Amino acid sequence: MDILSFIEKTNKASNSKELFSILKQLMAYYGFDRILFSLMTDHTTISRAAGHGLMRNYPDDWMAHYNEKNYQDIDPVRQYVFQAPANFLWTDIEKYIKLSKEQEKCMNEAKEAGLNRGAAFPMRGPMGEMAGIGVASSEKIKPPSKNELALLNIACQQFYISYTALEKEKNEIKNYDIQLTNREAEILKWCAQGKTTWEISVILGLSEDGVLFHLRNIMKKFSTSSRVYAVMQAIRMGLIYI
Repeated sequence: MDILSFIEKTNKASNSKELFSILKQLMAYYGFDRILFSLMTDHTTISRAAGHGLMRNYPDDWMAHYNEKNYQDIDPVRQYVFQAPANFLWTDIEKYIKLSKEQEKCMNEAKEAGLNRGAAFPMRGPMGEMAGIGVASSEKIKPPSKNELALLNIACQQFYISYTALEKEKNEIKNYDIQLTNREAEILKWCAQGKTTWEISVILGLSEDGVLFHLRNIMKKFSTSSRVYAVMQAIRMGLIYI
C-alpha cells in the first residue's frame, strides 16, 4: 500500500476500528506488525481522556506485565514522546535521555516480549493535545531507512487527523444527550475557579459528601475521573459559562 492509497482509505474510514486496521496494513508492509496508539493528554476537543494503548495489537502478556509493573510511569519511550521534536527509533533513546536501571529493564523486557526495532511517532493537536504511536516488529528486521521513517510519520499524522475527525463527529452526536442539573452546573463553575470540595461545600451550604455525590454524577456523565476535564468539556459544550 502506498501513501496515497493509505490517505484515500483513511479518509473513507467510517469508524476508529476500521481506521486502525488500515494503519496496521501499512505498517505490516514495512515490517512492523505491532502497533500501539495512545492519547498522551486529555483531548477535550474530541471528549476523550488520556489513555495508554487505546488501540493496539501488542502482545497481551506484555501489556499485562507492563501494567502490573506500572511501566507507564517510567517508560523512557513514552517519556521522550512528550518532548521529542520528531519521530525516533527506540534504539536511539539513550542519545536523548539517561536511562535509569528500571528504564533499562523496561526496554530489555520489551525486547524479550518480542518488540523489536521499535519506533515512536509523536503527534500534536490543538490546545496542547498530544498523542503517540509506537510500532515494533515481532521479528528482528532491518531498521527502517530515514526515508521510510519519514513516510511512516506522514501516515501516523494522517491517522491522527482522521481519528480525531471521526471521534469529534461521533461525540458531537453523543454530547447532545449530556445535561447538567442546576446544582451540578453550579458545582462545576466553582471547580473552574479552583475551589476545593470543602470550599464548595461551605459556599453552597452542603456537606462535603453532598458535593462529592454531585461530582461523581458529573464525572459519570462525562466519562472521566478528572474535574479539569469535566470543566473544560462543559465549557466547550456551553453547559456552563465562567
